[in-house]
Amino acid sequence: MKKRLLMLFVPVLVATLVAGCGGDDTVDPEPPAAEGPPDLSGTYNLVSLSGAITGGITLAPPVAVGTFTLVQNPASGDTATGTLTLSITVTSPLDGSVIPIEDQGTFTVRADGTWEQTGQLAQNIGTYSLAGNVLTVTVTEPPPNVATTVWQRQ
Repeated sequence: MKKRLLMLFVPVLVATLVAGCGGDDTVDPEPPAAEGPPDLSGTYNLVSLSGAITGGITLAPPVAVGTFTLVQNPASGDTATGTLTLSITVTSPLDGSVIPIEDQGTFTVRADGTWEQTGQLAQNIGTYSLAGNVLTVTVTEPPPNVATTVWQRQ
């Protein structure tokens, strides 16, 4: 009797396991949501400036001082946009003359580190990185605007 009961039970158990596996129905998992860029909003103080405008020399306070204010909108996918205000003053150590650089406009950042800036002075394209409260913006185009600025968030 036990043997006969076991012979009936095994096929039922196998059928139950096969039915529970789901057969050919496959459901692809949802892809992870695109991670947006970090929120760069804030007011930053200039740490250093180098590039075409400085003749390749790195300038820092007190020779070059400035602020950079960014207001970023919420990210949409891997992209975020916002507005910017830039004010830098460079004082020539040779004659004390002052060169102001001021701009305002918009910016676009992407999670892959690309940066686009459209202002009254020019449209700049390059990269950015944020490490803690230090923002580095490297402009790679157009050639006359090639520069690297390092900013400390207040």
